Amino acid sequence: MSSNPDTAVEVREVTHTYGSGSAAVTALGPVDLRVPPGAFLVIVGASGCGKTTLLRLIAGFEKPTAGTVSAAGRPPVPGRNAGLVFQQPRLLPWKTVGGNVGLALRYAGVPRPERSRRVSALLDRVGLPHMAHRRTWQLSGGQQQRVAIARALAVDNPLLLLDEPFAALDALTRERLQEDLRQVSAESGRTCVFVTHSVDEAVFLGSRVIVLTHRPGRVALDLDVDLPRTGVEPDELRGSPEYAALRATIGHAVRAAASPENERAPS
Repeated sequence: MSSNPDTAVEVREVTHTYGSGSAAVTALGPVDLRVPPGAFLVIVGASGCGKTTLLRLIAGFEKPTAGTVSAAGRPPVPGRNAGLVFQQPRLLPWKTVGGNVGLALRYAGVPRPERSRRVSALLDRVGLPHMAHRRTWQLSGGQQQRVAIARALAVDNPLLLLDEPFAALDALTRERLQEDLRQVSAESGRTCVFVTHSVDEAVFLGSRVIVLTHRPGRVALDLDVDLPRTGVEPDELRGSPEYAALRATIGHAVRAAASPENERAPS
């Protein structure tokens, strides 16, 4: 597979099936997708539409049944081509906050004298200054997810994959972390692929949103989100007519795509 510097992620004619024979279930596809560097792509759709399957294929945790997936022009390797943030923080409880972030730096080959400075800078970036010595169980759920994001950013790669990282949080904490992630992604310039059920979250975070159909998941809508990503207050953005119009368009597409009538036999 040839490298394309203008493509951070490429999904080409991909289908993915679980099981075999009469028990086989096609979860995804066919899907074609190209994501340019620096984009914030949000994948939205109803439960069971293949959102997480697509993310796992991009991460390299699974291989497609048919078609090809590449990250920066190469087959993805789990833990190497992308930082990962899951629904649960998955922090190591026997390590401090700084220890969790520092472990990622260690595996990335960052020299020990440099790690402390990098840990402090990463925790500052996600809004947790002076928290390196705290225990993870002393943190709120929102703070734990901030640590998980810092850990994902610790590895110097251009891709960040997030699988509904804020789904278990209360509404206020979720909004605050959305705002933080939006700012972090703008500052870092990393390509992000984010999975969610929430139409509002998709509009707020994404520079581009795709909606997947009912199983097998196919792209029902692929929409660029033309909203300012810097220089505007979150409440002002959420209250704008443009935001409301995008939310209505994407919401309608999600409801239409969720219908079982969209389920088709795999090609």
